Amino acid sequence: MAKSNDKRKHESKRYRINDEIRWMGDVRLIVDGDARIVDISVARKTAKEMGLDLIAIDMNAMPPVFKIASYEKMMYNLKKAAKSNKSTQSKVKEIQLTTNIASNDLTTKANNARRFIKGGHRVKVVLSMRGRELSRREESKRCLFEFVAMLDDVCVPESLPRDDRNRAIVFLKKK
Repeated sequence: MAKSNDKRKHESKRYRINDEIRWMGDVRLIVDGDARIVDISVARKTAKEMGLDLIAIDMNAMPPVFKIASYEKMMYNLKKAAKSNKSTQSKVKEIQLTTNIASNDLTTKANNARRFIKGGHRVKVVLSMRGRELSRREESKRCLFEFVAMLDDVCVPESLPRDDRNRAIVFLKKK
């Protein structure tokens, strides 16, 4: 067995290729973006003539879907696409506030939140309350509302602040 076949055994078994395929009958064969229905023996012969792999894409379809391509190249492109999709997902950044935060600290945190939102992220603003602040929740949330008001030019709150034990949480998203 060739070294490349040994490598294939250790990769994820998402697709069956060449001799791993156990199917008799007609298949839908995709070659260079062109699909046609052929017998499995014709598909194997075509793949061998082209010097490429016969890859089982969807065995549950009727007839099953097979593709003639380079297995290594296809897996490389799939991993590359998954990696690029992962990096473009927006992440949630968290900003933590307290009820007696100084105005210059609040401004600094608002500037950071503005930078996160312009970068395409959602922002989770968490207001922590302790002791007497918990008994005066509405008064304590004043700095949270002030913070959201500072950012009203670039974002909108997804909902009203949600109380969670000793915290108030609000998510901000880009306008």
